[in-house]
Amino acid sequence: MDSADTIETGLSFARNLRYAYRGIEGERLVTQLATISRRVHGPDHRITIEAAELLQLCKERYVVVPPDGQQFQALRYENDGEICVVTGPITQPRQVDEERIHRVESDHIVPTKGCQVICHGLVSASHLNGKPGEVRNLKHNESDIRCAVYFEKKSLKSALVKPENLRVAFELPDEK
Repeated sequence: MDSADTIETGLSFARNLRYAYRGIEGERLVTQLATISRRVHGPDHRITIEAAELLQLCKERYVVVPPDGQQFQALRYENDGEICVVTGPITQPRQVDEERIHRVESDHIVPTKGCQVICHGLVSASHLNGKPGEVRNLKHNESDIRCAVYFEKKSLKSALVKPENLRVAFELPDEK
């Protein structure tokens, strides 16, 4: 695990995990690799810097704010999770200087594909409350949206969850 080639290969794998909407696994891997690279190669080494940049990308969380459907980067929660602070809207190419901070009711945001989330407030599937997962797909119909959430714990089946029953996982819980 200490060789530069192994770390670079791991970073490449983590990038692919991120593109496949398996962000939790990717973020955990990059966190390990960044720590190893910093310890072995030092903070100014090219691979350590690359790992730190990728880790920053892995920690970004994106949401859509209806009804316009514009994408924003979620930053944090306020008021015990009632308000989600976001920046955006996100344009391509991204113009960070033109983005503004907004406060949106948490029940009015929809996590995008790849966003790490934690379930809450579920009644019929209460065993999923507090479980980390990631959104891998969105299911739309005339009346609502459901997020296809795949859980970090492989023994849990994926579930279609209403966005209001999800909270963005800004920090991943410790692995158990």
